[in-house]
Parts: sequence; structure tokens; C-alpha cells
Amino acid sequence: MQFFFDAWAVSIILFLQQFPHSLWIVLNEASGELVFIVLLATTYWCFNKREGKIAVNLLMFSGFVNILLKYVFAMPRPDPSLRPDPEHKLDTSYGFPSGAVQNSATFWGWASVKVRRWSVWGVSILMVVLTALARMGLGMHWLGDVIGGACIGIVIVVMAVFIVPFLLERWNWLPQLLQSLVFPLLALVFFGVFAIFYNLNPTLYFPTENIGVYMGIVFGFGVGAALERQFINFSTDVSGTTRILRAVMGLVIAIVLSFALTTLFGLFTLSAVFAFTLRFIKYGLVGFFGAFVVPLLFKAINR
Repeated sequence: MQFFFDAWAVSIILFLQQFPHSLWIVLNEASGELVFIVLLATTYWCFNKREGKIAVNLLMFSGFVNILLKYVFAMPRPDPSLRPDPEHKLDTSYGFPSGAVQNSATFWGWASVKVRRWSVWGVSILMVVLTALARMGLGMHWLGDVIGGACIGIVIVVMAVFIVPFLLERWNWLPQLLQSLVFPLLALVFFGVFAIFYNLNPTLYFPTENIGVYMGIVFGFGVGAALERQFINFSTDVSGTTRILRAVMGLVIAIVLSFALTTLFGLFTLSAVFAFTLRFIKYGLVGFFGAFVVPLLFKAINR
């Protein structure tokens, strides 16, 4: 089932695949999770802690919603014969809505709303369109998948424009530490619910496996940010040189930690529940290091 635009779906993919395959690989990587992590971390460490924290939670929420919608609609991706990459041919997860396009629309849409410059709006629209083309050019999504992903991402941004200020205003009566822990506690609850879900239905793990990633980041980053606010409270009002140093130093630490945890956890034979738990722990630690340990290092070296 191709959702809509059935008559065009295959022809659009075949047309895009006339372009060099390397073009779609590069564009796909340029809109991948690693790029978002770099931009979110840099925002938090170097420019605006508050907006960085909001953006992290918003993007993780988008990813969580995307996985649930994929599972609800259960619509297949294009046939493996339309996917040039051997790794992509093995992907049996659902296609609608496109997670890459939805997250791109969410991230860049929110960035445009906050920055409010025409140049940022232009870059944002371009990035979402290029992401959509790349996903179709790789044979990973139908046209309906990418349009659906873009629309859902836009809806999430519009909702956030109204909901985020409402929540921030209504939370003023709570202690600061508790305000910071609301989302981490929700992530922990969802982690427990899905751990039980996978224990009862192990075969359903794969379509929703990345929920452990999103919940882990929200939990670890949220706890780290709460402790940072309580005990460190570093400033982003620093020089350009310090910002560059922070970005490089923080990203190196995050990459080394992620690689080390991946290597360590790769030693285990994983059941669905165990794999979900390790994903939660791994990304929770990465989030915690990014939000608390890296800023603690900034303070220790007076940067």
C-alpha cells in the first residue's frame, strides 16, 4: 500500500534514482540524527541552554510520535528491489510517516520559529525538501510517506508554539528542580510501559525499537540538565573561541562515550527487553554526559 499518489509513486523513485546515488547518500547523512545531535548539543553548550533543552525534548517527542504512527498505520516501505543499498534492502520497518522528514520538519521548523529570519526559513524549507528527495532517491520511502512526515512535523511545531509557553507559565509554582524533572520522569514511565510491552510481545520489538533511544535521551539529558542548573549553572555568554572549544571538546567526549558503550553492549546476546533496556541506558548516559558532565568540565577548565 502506497497511501496516495499511487500512480506516481514508483515513477518518482525511479526518476530520482537517475541522479548519482552518492548525491542521495550525502543528503541523507546531512539530515541524519548525528547532525541534529551536533546542532542540539552546540545550542545547549554554546548559545542558549533553555532553548537547547526545549529543542531536545521536542525532537525526541517527534521521534516517539513517529514510531507510534508507523506502528499504527503499519504501511510498508517500497519494495527492496527499489533500494540500491544492501543495508536498506534488509529494513523491514514501516514506512509511513517518514521519520527522517518528520524530524527534519520538526527541528528546522522550530529553529525557524525561534530565530525568525527569512534566511533561516529558506534553509529550513530547503533541508526538509532535500531530506524528502534523499529518502525517496534511496528507495526508502514513497511520496506519501515524506509528505505525511513533513505535515506531522509541522503540526508538532505549531502545537509546540502554543503549548511550550503555556507549560512554562504554569510550572512557575513548582520548585526549579521538579520543573526540570517532569519530562525525565515521564520518559522513565514510558520506558517501564514499553519494557512490559516487549516482555509480553517480543516479536513487536523491531518496529518500535528506537523508543529506547528517545526515552533514554530525554531521561538522561533531563536529569543532567536539572543537576547542571542546580550545581553548575554555566553561562553561554562566552567568546567565539570558547564556543568553538566547547563544541569540539563536548562532541569528542560524546563520540568516544557512544563508541565505548556500543562496543561494550555489543558483547551481549540481546532479547527484546534486554536490548530495549541497554538502548535506554546507553543513550541515557550519553544525554547525561552531554547535559551535566561536559558542562562540569567546562567549569573545571574555566571555559
